Amino acid sequence: MNKERVQTKSQNPVMIYIRNNLGMLIGLIAICILISLLQPNFRTVKNMFNIMRSISITGILGFGMTMCIIINGIDLAQGSVVGFTSCLCAWSITNAGLPFGAAIVISLAAGLLVGVFNGFFLSCFPLPPFVVTLATQLIGRGLCYVITRGNMINVDASFGALGNGYFLNVIPIPVIILLVLFLISMLLLSKSKFGRDVYAIGGNKEAARFSGINIRKVTWIVYAYSGLMAAICGIISCSRVTTGQPTTGNAMEFDAVAACYLGGISYLGGEGRMGSTLLGAIVLGVLANGMSMLQIPWYIQNITKGLIILIAVFFDVMRKHRVKE
Repeated sequence: MNKERVQTKSQNPVMIYIRNNLGMLIGLIAICILISLLQPNFRTVKNMFNIMRSISITGILGFGMTMCIIINGIDLAQGSVVGFTSCLCAWSITNAGLPFGAAIVISLAAGLLVGVFNGFFLSCFPLPPFVVTLATQLIGRGLCYVITRGNMINVDASFGALGNGYFLNVIPIPVIILLVLFLISMLLLSKSKFGRDVYAIGGNKEAARFSGINIRKVTWIVYAYSGLMAAICGIISCSRVTTGQPTTGNAMEFDAVAACYLGGISYLGGEGRMGSTLLGAIVLGVLANGMSMLQIPWYIQNITKGLIILIAVFFDVMRKHRVKE
């Protein structure tokens, strides 16, 4: 009887999550305590909401990036898709005079199409994901300037309710969107046949092919999903500032990559969990907010993000090396 209780307790999902991410959780607590001592305003409710809003963008992008990395790929076009869909949304509302709902649908479809475009080339041709998505990144950023003609497009202030509003006057709406997408992404990756196929392709592509998995179809869906996540972020970004700007989303894909690697997603593919990516986004959000409040220059913040990616990949490589030995 006692053994059964111990086994049930050890299989508790919460305890498993804490055990798998214990180091990062301890680091997050340490960062919060240190920043709070140096800057008391860090603990204010208003600042907590600011952190939650910033985390929502990185987290949502991270969900799409997680799947790409698990199948041993990457999506460098995410930031450009955020900018492209943000500008398209603003243009649809202001220049085309479309209602908010129609503009949102058009923007989501555009992001999905970019993902399908990437998935087509990666699933049908032996091209490196880095090259394909880098090319799409440049194309997407160029489209931002084509749509806006290099200028900002202002949007009606009422559209800002999506990015700046609160659910029940308590929780920021972007955070609600983040949590809903986290639940969907987690179930899709961990509880569906599609998720099992994703892990199988990342673990051993040839073995997955021989086992009957449709690699082309899965790759297509993964990149389409990543494009859709970026489009959602683009709409939220447009709503938050009520403008469409051609520079929106610059380098956001690297924040998503950092969140994934910090969360323990293996750069070699085949490993990773959505919950760990979300925790990585939280750590990055808290760290970025704390450095901004401490008036640390933006270029030092970029150096920090770069070091985080380097260290996370370094430890992943060392861990893989020890396993092989």
